[in-house]
Order: sequence, then structure tokens, then C-alpha cells
Amino acid sequence: MKWIKFLPVLLAFMIASVSCGKDKGPDDNKPTKTPELKVTPAESAALSYDGGTISLTVFANMDWKVQDVPSWITVSPESGMGSNYKQPVTVTVEKNNGGMREATLVFAIDGATSSVKITQGHGFGSDAPSNALFFTSFTTSMGNFTIKDVTVPEQLPCIWEFSSQYKCMKATAFINPNNYASESWLISPDITLPAGSHSYLTFEHAGGYFGKASEEATVWVSKEGGDWQPLVIDPKAYPTSWTFVSAGNWDMTPYAGSTIKLAFKYSSTATKAGTWEVRNVAILSGQHEDTVIPNVDPKKTDWMELPAMDNDAYGYYSHSFSMKDKVYRNYSFAWSQKDLVSVWMAYPLCKTYTDKGVDRTNAWNYDPILGPELSCAPFSGYAGEDYDRGHQVPSADRLCCKDANEQTFYGTNIIPQMKAHNEGIWQNLENRIREVANASDTTYVVTGCVVEGSKEITTDSDGKNITVPVAYYKAVLRYKKGDADVWTGAAFYTEHKKYPNNDLKAVSMSIDELEEMTGHDFFVNLPGKVGDDAAAAVEAQKPTDYKVWNL
Repeated sequence: MKWIKFLPVLLAFMIASVSCGKDKGPDDNKPTKTPELKVTPAESAALSYDGGTISLTVFANMDWKVQDVPSWITVSPESGMGSNYKQPVTVTVEKNNGGMREATLVFAIDGATSSVKITQGHGFGSDAPSNALFFTSFTTSMGNFTIKDVTVPEQLPCIWEFSSQYKCMKATAFINPNNYASESWLISPDITLPAGSHSYLTFEHAGGYFGKASEEATVWVSKEGGDWQPLVIDPKAYPTSWTFVSAGNWDMTPYAGSTIKLAFKYSSTATKAGTWEVRNVAILSGQHEDTVIPNVDPKKTDWMELPAMDNDAYGYYSHSFSMKDKVYRNYSFAWSQKDLVSVWMAYPLCKTYTDKGVDRTNAWNYDPILGPELSCAPFSGYAGEDYDRGHQVPSADRLCCKDANEQTFYGTNIIPQMKAHNEGIWQNLENRIREVANASDTTYVVTGCVVEGSKEITTDSDGKNITVPVAYYKAVLRYKKGDADVWTGAAFYTEHKKYPNNDLKAVSMSIDELEEMTGHDFFVNLPGKVGDDAAAAVEAQKPTDYKVWNL
């Protein structure tokens, strides 16, 4: 029986032999699991502003977890082990004291996810529209609005006040029989609009006795502590009596994902002090068929820089900014959705815009008018060829303030340009026009590109196809009071290539010649200012005949 003594040694040897034969893990001999995850009921659930609970079941054959639960929702439990049985989950939604809100609960295992969308109605009361993201009726109080008085004469106790009689906020600087000069702002609390959402602003107002209502009763919006920007009320939407009427509908989609404030600005003079009453201020989700978007129309404005806008293939829009409590137009543009470029940009230029108040911001961004879906993405440049992110309105033309400069970095103002072109003849042209403008009263510029006939495509930071222009141009109208030629015109057309000498004389022409080449009708408001014959003479001028262009 001596062999028994050697049994432990033999067993140890056999185990070692097996373990050294192949380096296996503990699950090497087990079949791979197919991930299985099912949340019931799936898809979506809606609750009122009161909140409540939702009962779910989770079937998961692997360990699971809920991702990114917002603070107003509690999920119990938030995780669990893999099981062959359904596991109960309770979702508790807090009472909502603000606007509509939504969240997507994502249940996840290794290799699979399942989502439940939670939506909750607003907490503004029964008189608010069901799709309200923000609402204040002013029926019983001024709500969470605040008042900022800029100018209040000592004869008046206040400008804005809550009227229990008329159930509204009321502003006036009139005490019979006297009118007083004043300025007072009624300002909303912070309003956060959901990312990726469409919304519009609306309110009702009544009043009268204004000098010019469009200047004395105005609406403004400020984004995350930035400068105030105007929301233009259609003159026809101003009240003419004490009957409340709708002021219109303004597109708030450009502010999606941002925190904003609204303001109602009342002002008056010592000769005219109107009365303005406001109620039912609401930002509503969705799109209204009559929503006001910042379209421009030469028939409704006398902006000298505007070309004709008679091509239905383009969308026409404009940007403005506020500086030192005054509103300035920045630029207008014609947007080709097919090519994802602006075929032209039209803008005024003078020292007010170019005097340095800020450095170049490099604030590359989508155009908020169009949003990420429709605007191009200029963030990391273009793919393929070595294209610069070329400005149509130069950043150096808008150094007066932060908002003005940031708007030059919107995707709608950016075009793909060969580096040799952008940093060569194009930069030379921009500098020359800026020199002329700084020595003038106002210079009006149209910068554009030619996409017809282009066979070149690049892609932006989102992978969207961008048409590469075959040429670029500028039409320029200079005004200087007191000059022998008060109005002078010039135009320049460059093919999309390198110009060895960057000679501007070689690419210069009259406005008439540029119109013939591009098919655009530039400066359509000039005849109304100087007459048809004088306008025709200006558009026929060649810049080589005028010392001001220094060609």
C-alpha cells in the first residue's frame, strides 16, 4: 500500500498539468449571453403639473442601470441584477411649478438599451394654455416679474404697476393734464427653454395716446445675461383702444437650450406719454403659422444696403445687436438651403462698427435663426481640401461689441475658401473697403458668392454637404456728405483661385457690370433716395476713375 503515500503528489501533478496546458478564464466554457432588456410599458408617459408615480417593470438578463435621471424625477430602484423574472420599478415625478418639461429615462445593460419618455405639463394654473413653457397672466399680481426704473420724474410714484381693476400690468407717465419724460422696464424672471424645441412668444396688450408706439412700447429679450435685443412688433398689432389685442407671435426657437429674460420697455416724452397695458405673457411650445421670424423686405425698410429679394429659392433674414442702449442692424442675408451657404450678405459699415471695443471672439456657432438642423456647422472647418472658414462679413468689421462680433461667426456668414484666396486678394479687398468706410460717413456693402455651376462639395463639422463657390464678389456704395460725389459705387469680382499679385484693379468693375454677371439687383433703395437718373449714374461708375478707391 506504499502507493497511497504518493496519491497527494500525483493529484497535485495532474492539476498542475491541466492548469498549465491553457490559460483559461472562469467563464471560458460558458456560452455567451445574448443581451435581453425590456421595459414595460415602453415609449412614453405623460403627467399633469401635479406630478405622480408611474409603475414600470424591467426584464433584464444582465445587470441593469438607469442613466442620467433628472433632479425632478426619482427612480426606485435605479439599478438591479440580471434575472429571469420581471422587476418592479417606480418612477416618481415631482410637482411642476414652471413650464412644460420632459426627460428620457434610459435603461441600459451591456449591449442593449430601452427608453421611456416622461413629459409633464406646466404649473401655471388652469388659465394657461396647455402647451405653455412660460406663462404669467397678471390677473392677480405682477408674478415674478421685476421693475427697473431708468427715469422716473419725482411727480410720479411709479411707471409700471399692477392694475387690479383691469387685471394687467399698466405703464404710464401721464397725470392729467401733464406728460412726463420717463423710461421703465418690466422684466421677467429667468426662463429656460428646452434644447432642440420649437417655441414662440405671444401676449395681449391695450392702450393709446402714444407719440410713436413702436418706439415707446417695445419688447426685448436677453440671452443668459447678454445684451438686450429687440423683438419688433408689427405696427398694425399695436392697440388703438382699451380692448386687448394680440401683439403677434415671435419665434423663440433660436433660444432653445438657453436661459432668457423678457422685458417690456416703456418710454415717454414731456409732450407725449402713452398708456400701455400688458397681460397673458406666454411662451408656447410648437410653431405658430403666423410666427414672426426676422425676415427682411426692402419694401418694408429703407436699408440702403439691401439687394432685391425676388428669388423664392432663398430665405431672407437679418441680425441686429444692442450697444449702449441703442439697437443696430448687423447684417441681412440670403440663405440657400440647398447649398448651405448665404449667396449674399448685406451690411452697413462705418467707424461705429469698426472702432475696437472687443477682440476677435472666435465664437463659431450655428446661426440661431435656423438652428442646428438647418444651419451649417463651422466649428472645426471643412473636410477634404485645405479650405479656410471664410467670413463674408469680416470679423474686423464688427469689433464694436461682443454681440456684433459673435454674430460674424455664425455658420450662415461662413463660406469655404482656398487659403491662398482668403488670405490673399480677398483679405486685401476687405482691408481696402474698411479703409474707405472709416474715411466716409457710411459705406454699404454686399458680399456674395457664386454657386451656380459649382461641381465642388465639401463637408462641415456635422458632415453636411456644402457647395464650394466658384467665385466671390463685393458691391460697395459709399456715402460722404460734402464730397463732390456724395454717392460713389464700386464692385469687385474674384474667381475662386490664387491671384499672384493680389491686384484689386484687375478684379474691379462697375455695379452695373457685377449685376450683369451675378443676376442680382443691388442697392434697390438708392433710386428712392437720389432719383432714378442719379442712381443709374452711381451704378455705372468704375472705381478706377475715383481716387477714393486708390486702385
